[in-house]
Amino acid sequence: MNLDLAIEVKKLCKSYQLFRTPKDRLKQIFFGWHKKYFNEFWALRNVSFVVEKGKSVGVVGRNGAGKSTLLQLITGTLTPTAGSVRVNGRVAAVLELGSGFNPEFSGRENVYLYASLFNVDRKSLDERFKKIVDFSELWDFIEQPVKTYSSGMQARLAFAVVAHVDADILIIDEALSVGDAFFSQKCMRFLREFQRNGTIFFVSHDLGAITAFCDRAIWLEGGTVRDIGTAKEICEKYYSQAAAAQKIELASAAGPVSAKQKVEGSTTLSEPGENKISQNFIVDRITDSNIEGQQSIVSFGFNIDSACFGSGEAKVIDVKFVDEDGNNLSICGGGKAVRVNVLIKANETIDMPIVGFIVKDRLGQPLFGGNTYHAYKFSKITIPEGKLFHAEFSFQLPILMVGDYSICAAIAVGTLESHSQLHWLHDALLFKVVASSIEGVIVGVNLDKISLAVLE
Repeated sequence: MNLDLAIEVKKLCKSYQLFRTPKDRLKQIFFGWHKKYFNEFWALRNVSFVVEKGKSVGVVGRNGAGKSTLLQLITGTLTPTAGSVRVNGRVAAVLELGSGFNPEFSGRENVYLYASLFNVDRKSLDERFKKIVDFSELWDFIEQPVKTYSSGMQARLAFAVVAHVDADILIIDEALSVGDAFFSQKCMRFLREFQRNGTIFFVSHDLGAITAFCDRAIWLEGGTVRDIGTAKEICEKYYSQAAAAQKIELASAAGPVSAKQKVEGSTTLSEPGENKISQNFIVDRITDSNIEGQQSIVSFGFNIDSACFGSGEAKVIDVKFVDEDGNNLSICGGGKAVRVNVLIKANETIDMPIVGFIVKDRLGQPLFGGNTYHAYKFSKITIPEGKLFHAEFSFQLPILMVGDYSICAAIAVGTLESHSQLHWLHDALLFKVVASSIEGVIVGVNLDKISLAVLE
């Protein structure tokens, strides 16, 4: 195997024998040499690809395309019917929820059981046990049977173990689709760090996650590889095909359409030609007033226990996300004024502080933010030891799609190009957009005018 490769898959096939009744299974055992008593189902056929070391590769495809089967073959929990899988390095996997756990065992016992699957010796695990449970944040439940855990708690425990087994290759099957937003952010930070030296093989139905997180992508369809390319290219092709399939399904569900319905229900736009607008304006859809995109936001309180780092000369002690009147956000139109307030305590005397914030999506992708550097870079600002001070950022909030978001806040000294972090708080505040007027994009804009007219 090429040492530059982490995973090499050649002509991989996996078939299952499907029996209609238990009797047929017995007949196959005793009389299978004479007659076949099962139907053969091929989950994978002639799948071939390579994954280079240090790369992140995503797998997309509809349910039943063979994604989970492929992951199980790579991790060795299934044996192939034909073909080969070669892996170069230690593999750690987070597959379907509950896999690798004994539901009757406690969380503590399952940590040791799950880690044993990755050949981690008992002594090493004893040394890492506290870090594992700290990462999972499950100290209150670690002695309880895993069968009493929610799906999110199981995902926390599994991911915490995987994050501490010194793997070279991480294989993840939709593990980040469960659990709360704070833990998802913690997982994404770990994965971003792991990406620097490790290899990630990632299955998800979230095309945004694949595009943002992966270098390349594999499109599985009906157990075969339909396409391989850059993550952006493959996700765009897959989305186009999925949208077309949905359109056909909706048309089938609606039933046949009569010729009369087609004529009455259709709107025909002539070719633009010279783009002259006819007098047939659709007046009730034209407005010169501001068209405000709407979003419903739930803003949660300051999270003082969020992960952080810094030298400690100052500390962020509160973060607020409010409207222009100082109230927590609820309904907020696109382009409306909002404020992020950051309260800080100086543990030592600080010269020329830089305070900033970043709004991130659930994948940890920075969307927008700001800082105080340019506003005060020519000012002589000194914060005495023990004093409280606060920075306020007022801006027009763009329209965000439905989902979880976090605000990280930080204080540093120096310049934007060269500075020292005194305190960086990763998820200082979490907010959720529960309803939005946009779909298919991460950030929307406030529209000044919308018009619709028939062209001659």
